[in-house]
Amino acid sequence: MIPAERQRRIRQAIETKGMISFAEMAEILDVSQMTVRRDMQLLERQGHLTLVSGGAERVGRFFTELPMSEKRTLQHAEKTAIAREAVKMVRPGSAIYFDAGTTCLAIAEEIVKRPELRDSIIAVTNDFTVINQFMLNSGCRLYHTGGEVLRENKSCIGELTSRVISGLNIDLAFLSSSSWNETWMSTPNEAKIAVKIAAIKASERTVLVTDTSKFGKVGFFNVIKLQELDAVITDSALSPDIQEHLVRTGVNLKLVDPVIDDEDLDEGASA
Repeated sequence: MIPAERQRRIRQAIETKGMISFAEMAEILDVSQMTVRRDMQLLERQGHLTLVSGGAERVGRFFTELPMSEKRTLQHAEKTAIAREAVKMVRPGSAIYFDAGTTCLAIAEEIVKRPELRDSIIAVTNDFTVINQFMLNSGCRLYHTGGEVLRENKSCIGELTSRVISGLNIDLAFLSSSSWNETWMSTPNEAKIAVKIAAIKASERTVLVTDTSKFGKVGFFNVIKLQELDAVITDSALSPDIQEHLVRTGVNLKLVDPVIDDEDLDEGASA
């Protein structure tokens, strides 16, 4: 049985039963528990299930976001690759909006490495970590939106933030998301909706930058359909059937392979 078919049957079993053990799934598929575990690990990265002791369970319908401090260490290689692809869309002298989040921070980190961009762009953000990156490492014109501070996310949200963004003319907005599926980008936080929509309306082009560990997760509030975005940049772990569906429905999908830097190799050797 090919991997795609095994994974389809695992997803089907999880949806039907809610939870299943490695042993039971291995018996159903007539494969080893190690094979089932590897398949389930891939499906968890894609957001289709949650691993538990001895097996896996259905992903909760809605979820809450992790604090920024925890997000920084997750999917580093994927975020670096997404950031390097995103930077290709940035032109010298353009006005760029950076949404709150670690993927947008990764984009800022890539921009400050490029002399033709780091001092010439106009950077706008509601994220304190992004603003700090540009303050310390670039000479660009730099604007923070202000607004109500969301401490755990190190960013600003709310009506004041939205009003500031609405008064700007932005060339390109990079939006992050902790939840997206075949149709929607969503968020669990009501106060973030207005900020993201303001950025979308103020921008000539809008790009979603997010890794596949967030795919299949559902926030309570929908923000925008993927087809309405100018592009979606994510990593290549997205399953082929989902890739085909997104492209077929008009999504401008850009896939990147994770970047393994020297520091990642060092961490792996010391683990």
